[in-house]
Amino acid sequence: MDGHDDNYEQASVRQFVNSAIKEIKIAFEKVKVTDQLPFENIREKMIPIINDMSRHPDLDHILTQLKRQDENTYRHSIGVALISNIIGKVKGLCPQEIQELTSAAFLHDIGKVKIPDEIIHKPGKLTNEEFALIQNHTIYGYEMISQTPGLSHRQALVALQHHEREDGSGYPFGLRGNDIDPYSKIIAIADVFHAMISKRSYKKTVPFYKVLQDMSMNAYGTLEPSTTLCFLRRIMEMLIGHDVVLSNGCEGKIVMVNPNNPVYPLVEVNGKYIDLSKDLSVSLDRLV
Repeated sequence: MDGHDDNYEQASVRQFVNSAIKEIKIAFEKVKVTDQLPFENIREKMIPIINDMSRHPDLDHILTQLKRQDENTYRHSIGVALISNIIGKVKGLCPQEIQELTSAAFLHDIGKVKIPDEIIHKPGKLTNEEFALIQNHTIYGYEMISQTPGLSHRQALVALQHHEREDGSGYPFGLRGNDIDPYSKIIAIADVFHAMISKRSYKKTVPFYKVLQDMSMNAYGTLEPSTTLCFLRRIMEMLIGHDVVLSNGCEGKIVMVNPNNPVYPLVEVNGKYIDLSKDLSVSLDRLV
Protein backbone atom coordinates (compact mmCIF):
# COMPACT_ATOMS: atom_id res chain seq x y z
CA MET A 1 0.00 0.00 0.00
CA ASP A 2 1.49 3.40 -0.95
CA GLY A 3 1.62 6.57 1.13
CA HIS A 4 -1.35 8.11 -0.69
CA ASP A 5 -3.55 5.18 0.29
CA ASP A 6 -2.30 5.38 3.90
CA ASN A 7 -3.15 9.08 4.04
CA TYR A 8 -6.59 8.41 2.57
CA GLU A 9 -7.34 5.70 5.16
CA GLN A 10 -6.12 7.87 8.02
CA ALA A 11 -8.32 10.73 6.80
CA SER A 12 -11.28 8.32 6.60
CA VAL A 13 -10.67 7.21 10.20
CA ARG A 14 -10.41 10.80 11.43
CA GLN A 15 -13.65 11.64 9.63
CA PHE A 16 -15.46 8.79 11.40
CA VAL A 17 -14.13 9.84 14.79
CA ASN A 18 -14.67 13.57 14.32
CA SER A 19 -18.26 13.01 13.17
CA ALA A 20 -18.95 10.94 16.26
CA ILE A 21 -17.32 13.48 18.57
CA LYS A 22 -19.38 16.30 17.06
CA GLU A 23 -22.67 14.45 17.61
CA ILE A 24 -21.99 13.29 21.15
CA LYS A 25 -20.65 16.72 22.12
CA ILE A 26 -23.96 18.24 21.01
CA ALA A 27 -25.83 15.64 23.07
CA PHE A 28 -23.78 16.21 26.24
CA GLU A 29 -23.94 20.00 25.98
CA LYS A 30 -27.72 19.84 25.58
CA VAL A 31 -27.95 17.78 28.78
CA LYS A 32 -26.00 20.42 30.68
CA VAL A 33 -28.34 23.18 29.50
CA THR A 34 -31.75 21.45 29.51
CA ASP A 35 -31.15 18.49 31.90
CA GLN A 36 -32.79 16.30 29.24
CA LEU A 37 -31.23 13.48 27.24
CA PRO A 38 -31.52 13.88 23.44
CA PHE A 39 -32.20 10.18 22.89
CA GLU A 40 -33.57 10.63 19.38
CA ASN A 41 -30.31 12.30 18.33
CA ILE A 42 -28.29 9.39 19.71
CA ARG A 43 -30.48 6.74 18.12
CA GLU A 44 -30.67 8.37 14.68
CA LYS A 45 -27.14 9.75 14.36
CA MET A 46 -24.77 8.06 16.80
CA ILE A 47 -25.79 4.42 16.44
CA PRO A 48 -25.32 4.38 12.64
CA ILE A 49 -21.84 5.94 13.05
CA ILE A 50 -20.83 3.29 15.58
CA ASN A 51 -22.18 0.48 13.40
CA ASP A 52 -20.08 1.82 10.51
CA MET A 53 -17.03 2.09 12.78
CA SER A 54 -17.41 -1.52 13.96
CA ARG A 55 -17.24 -2.72 10.33
CA HIS A 56 -14.35 -0.46 9.32
CA PRO A 57 -11.31 -2.41 8.00
CA ASP A 58 -8.97 -0.20 10.06
CA LEU A 59 -10.69 -0.70 13.40
CA ASP A 60 -7.35 -0.67 15.22
CA HIS A 61 -6.64 2.81 13.78
CA ILE A 62 -10.01 4.02 15.02
CA LEU A 63 -9.19 2.79 18.54
CA THR A 64 -5.88 4.67 18.30
CA GLN A 65 -7.73 7.89 17.42
CA LEU A 66 -10.14 7.36 20.31
CA LYS A 67 -7.42 7.12 22.96
CA ARG A 68 -6.08 10.66 22.42
CA GLN A 69 -6.27 13.05 25.36
CA ASP A 70 -8.10 15.97 23.75
CA GLU A 71 -11.87 15.93 24.26
CA ASN A 72 -11.36 12.73 26.23
CA THR A 73 -14.85 12.71 27.76
CA TYR A 74 -16.40 12.43 24.32
CA ARG A 75 -13.75 10.05 22.95
CA HIS A 76 -14.29 7.78 25.95
CA SER A 77 -18.05 7.61 25.46
CA ILE A 78 -17.56 6.79 21.78
CA GLY A 79 -14.81 4.26 22.51
CA VAL A 80 -16.89 2.44 25.12
CA ALA A 81 -19.88 2.37 22.77
CA LEU A 82 -17.77 0.98 19.92
CA ILE A 83 -16.11 -1.69 22.06
CA SER A 84 -19.46 -2.69 23.60
CA ASN A 85 -20.94 -2.94 20.09
CA ILE A 86 -18.10 -5.26 19.07
CA ILE A 87 -18.55 -7.44 22.17
CA GLY A 88 -22.30 -7.62 21.62
CA LYS A 89 -21.78 -8.90 18.08
CA VAL A 90 -19.20 -11.47 19.21
CA LYS A 91 -21.62 -12.71 21.86
CA GLY A 92 -24.36 -13.10 19.24
CA LEU A 93 -26.79 -10.44 20.40
CA CYS A 94 -29.58 -9.61 17.96
CA PRO A 95 -29.59 -6.22 16.18
CA GLN A 96 -32.18 -4.75 18.55
CA GLU A 97 -30.13 -5.81 21.59
CA ILE A 98 -26.95 -4.40 20.05
CA GLN A 99 -28.69 -1.06 19.49
CA GLU A 100 -29.93 -1.02 23.09
CA LEU A 101 -26.47 -1.99 24.37
CA THR A 102 -24.67 0.59 22.23
CA SER A 103 -27.02 3.38 23.33
CA ALA A 104 -26.49 2.41 26.96
CA ALA A 105 -22.73 2.48 26.41
CA PHE A 106 -22.90 6.02 24.99
CA LEU A 107 -24.75 7.13 28.10
CA HIS A 108 -22.89 5.11 30.74
CA ASP A 109 -21.05 8.21 32.05
CA ILE A 110 -23.79 10.77 31.40
CA GLY A 111 -24.11 11.40 35.14
CA LYS A 112 -20.71 13.11 35.03
CA VAL A 113 -22.38 16.22 33.61
CA LYS A 114 -23.50 16.84 37.19
CA ILE A 115 -19.96 16.59 38.60
CA PRO A 116 -17.87 19.80 38.68
CA ASP A 117 -15.42 20.03 35.75
CA GLU A 118 -12.51 20.78 38.08
CA ILE A 119 -12.95 17.33 39.63
CA ILE A 120 -13.56 15.50 36.34
CA HIS A 121 -10.40 17.03 34.81
CA LYS A 122 -8.23 17.21 37.94
CA PRO A 123 -4.65 16.38 36.90
CA GLY A 124 -3.62 14.90 40.23
CA LYS A 125 -4.95 12.18 42.50
CA LEU A 126 -8.47 12.68 43.84
CA THR A 127 -8.99 13.14 47.58
CA ASN A 128 -11.29 10.66 49.33
CA GLU A 129 -14.01 13.31 49.37
CA GLU A 130 -13.61 14.02 45.64
CA PHE A 131 -13.64 10.32 44.79
CA ALA A 132 -16.83 9.85 46.83
CA LEU A 133 -18.37 12.74 44.89
CA ILE A 134 -17.38 11.37 41.49
CA GLN A 135 -18.83 7.97 42.39
CA ASN A 136 -22.22 9.66 42.47
CA HIS A 137 -22.16 9.94 38.68
CA THR A 138 -23.53 6.39 38.58
CA ILE A 139 -26.61 7.39 40.58
CA TYR A 140 -27.09 10.66 38.68
CA GLY A 141 -26.90 8.77 35.37
CA TYR A 142 -29.41 6.18 36.53
CA GLU A 143 -31.86 8.88 37.56
CA MET A 144 -31.49 10.82 34.30
CA ILE A 145 -31.93 7.78 32.05
CA SER A 146 -34.84 6.44 34.11
CA GLN A 147 -36.68 9.72 33.51
CA THR A 148 -36.08 9.77 29.74
CA PRO A 149 -38.87 8.37 27.51
CA GLY A 150 -37.61 5.80 25.02
CA LEU A 151 -34.79 4.50 27.21
CA SER A 152 -35.14 1.19 29.04
CA HIS A 153 -34.58 0.21 32.65
CA ARG A 154 -31.64 -1.94 31.53
CA GLN A 155 -29.96 1.12 30.03
CA ALA A 156 -30.46 2.97 33.31
CA LEU A 157 -28.94 0.00 35.16
CA VAL A 158 -25.83 0.26 33.00
CA ALA A 159 -25.25 3.82 34.18
CA LEU A 160 -25.73 2.63 37.77
CA GLN A 161 -23.72 -0.60 37.59
CA HIS A 162 -20.82 -0.14 35.16
CA HIS A 163 -18.37 0.24 38.06
CA GLU A 164 -19.64 -2.86 39.88
CA ARG A 165 -17.28 -5.85 39.80
CA GLU A 166 -17.69 -9.64 39.86
CA ASP A 167 -15.88 -9.97 43.19
CA GLY A 168 -17.92 -7.25 44.91
CA SER A 169 -15.08 -4.70 44.88
CA GLY A 170 -16.95 -2.12 42.77
CA TYR A 171 -19.37 0.70 43.49
CA PRO A 172 -21.90 2.12 44.29
CA PHE A 173 -23.37 -0.96 46.00
CA GLY A 174 -20.61 -3.61 45.92
CA LEU A 175 -22.76 -6.01 43.87
CA ARG A 176 -21.43 -9.44 42.89
CA GLY A 177 -21.83 -11.85 39.98
CA ASN A 178 -25.45 -12.52 39.06
CA ASP A 179 -26.64 -9.35 40.79
CA ILE A 180 -25.07 -7.32 37.96
CA ASP A 181 -26.97 -6.98 34.67
CA PRO A 182 -25.23 -8.62 31.66
CA TYR A 183 -25.20 -5.33 29.74
CA SER A 184 -23.43 -3.70 32.69
CA LYS A 185 -20.79 -6.45 32.61
CA ILE A 186 -20.12 -5.89 28.91
CA ILE A 187 -19.84 -2.13 29.32
CA ALA A 188 -17.62 -2.53 32.40
CA ILE A 189 -15.13 -4.43 30.23
CA ALA A 190 -15.30 -1.81 27.47
CA ASP A 191 -14.94 0.98 30.06
CA VAL A 192 -11.87 -0.59 31.69
CA PHE A 193 -10.18 -1.32 28.37
CA HIS A 194 -10.68 2.13 26.88
CA ALA A 195 -9.68 3.89 30.11
CA MET A 196 -6.44 1.87 30.28
CA ILE A 197 -5.36 2.54 26.68
CA SER A 198 -6.24 6.25 26.82
CA LYS A 199 -4.02 9.15 27.77
CA ARG A 200 -5.30 11.39 30.54
CA SER A 201 -3.97 14.49 32.25
CA TYR A 202 -3.34 12.42 35.39
CA LYS A 203 -1.82 9.29 33.79
CA LYS A 204 0.12 7.96 30.84
CA THR A 205 -1.29 5.36 28.48
CA VAL A 206 -0.67 1.73 29.35
CA PRO A 207 0.99 -0.13 26.43
CA PHE A 208 -1.71 -1.82 24.36
CA TYR A 209 -0.49 -5.38 24.83
CA LYS A 210 0.06 -4.84 28.58
CA VAL A 211 -3.62 -3.82 28.80
CA LEU A 212 -4.64 -7.10 27.16
CA GLN A 213 -2.46 -9.08 29.55
CA ASP A 214 -3.85 -7.27 32.59
CA MET A 215 -7.42 -7.83 31.44
CA SER A 216 -6.68 -11.52 30.83
CA MET A 217 -5.44 -11.84 34.41
CA ASN A 218 -8.56 -10.07 35.70
CA ALA A 219 -10.90 -12.26 33.66
CA TYR A 220 -11.39 -14.51 36.69
CA GLY A 221 -11.48 -11.75 39.28
CA THR A 222 -13.08 -8.37 38.83
CA LEU A 223 -14.43 -8.87 35.29
CA GLU A 224 -16.89 -11.44 33.91
CA PRO A 225 -14.77 -14.32 32.49
CA SER A 226 -16.58 -15.47 29.34
CA THR A 227 -17.31 -11.95 28.10
CA THR A 228 -13.75 -10.80 28.77
CA LEU A 229 -12.31 -13.75 26.83
CA CYS A 230 -14.73 -13.11 23.94
CA PHE A 231 -13.46 -9.56 23.76
CA LEU A 232 -9.79 -10.50 24.01
CA ARG A 233 -10.16 -13.07 21.23
CA ARG A 234 -11.76 -10.49 18.94
CA ILE A 235 -9.07 -7.88 19.65
CA MET A 236 -6.26 -10.39 19.12
CA GLU A 237 -7.84 -11.57 15.85
CA MET A 238 -7.58 -7.94 14.69
CA LEU A 239 -3.84 -8.15 15.36
CA ILE A 240 -3.13 -11.21 13.20
CA GLY A 241 -0.46 -10.14 10.73
CA HIS A 242 0.88 -7.37 13.00
CA ASP A 243 4.61 -7.16 13.70
CA VAL A 244 5.67 -7.63 17.32
CA VAL A 245 8.80 -7.61 19.47
CA LEU A 246 9.35 -10.47 21.90
CA SER A 247 10.93 -10.24 25.34
CA ASN A 248 14.20 -11.66 23.96
CA GLY A 249 14.42 -8.80 21.45
CA CYS A 250 13.45 -10.87 18.39
CA GLU A 251 10.96 -9.39 15.93
CA GLY A 252 8.13 -11.52 14.59
CA LYS A 253 4.55 -11.55 13.34
CA ILE A 254 1.33 -12.78 14.95
CA VAL A 255 -0.01 -15.58 12.75
CA MET A 256 -2.63 -17.32 14.89
CA VAL A 257 -4.61 -16.76 18.08
CA ASN A 258 -5.27 -19.49 20.65
CA PRO A 259 -9.04 -19.23 21.38
CA ASN A 260 -8.54 -20.51 24.93
CA ASN A 261 -5.58 -18.25 25.72
CA PRO A 262 -5.87 -15.37 23.23
CA VAL A 263 -3.23 -12.99 24.58
CA TYR A 264 -0.51 -15.63 24.06
CA PRO A 265 -0.59 -16.12 20.27
CA LEU A 266 1.45 -18.11 17.78
CA VAL A 267 4.26 -15.92 16.47
CA GLU A 268 6.45 -16.46 13.42
CA VAL A 269 10.11 -15.46 13.86
CA ASN A 270 12.44 -15.92 10.88
CA GLY A 271 10.41 -18.83 9.52
CA LYS A 272 10.07 -20.56 12.91
CA TYR A 273 6.89 -20.64 14.98
CA ILE A 274 6.72 -19.93 18.71
CA ASP A 275 3.56 -20.74 20.67
CA LEU A 276 3.67 -18.22 23.51
CA SER A 277 1.06 -20.20 25.44
CA LYS A 278 3.50 -23.12 25.67
CA ASP A 279 6.98 -21.58 25.50
CA LEU A 280 7.19 -19.71 28.80
CA SER A 281 10.81 -18.68 28.26
CA VAL A 282 9.70 -15.83 26.02
CA SER A 283 6.74 -13.49 25.92
CA LEU A 284 5.31 -10.77 23.69
CA ASP A 285 6.86 -7.46 24.73
CA ARG A 286 5.15 -4.96 22.46
CA LEU A 287 3.36 -4.38 19.19
CA VAL A 288 5.23 -2.60 16.40
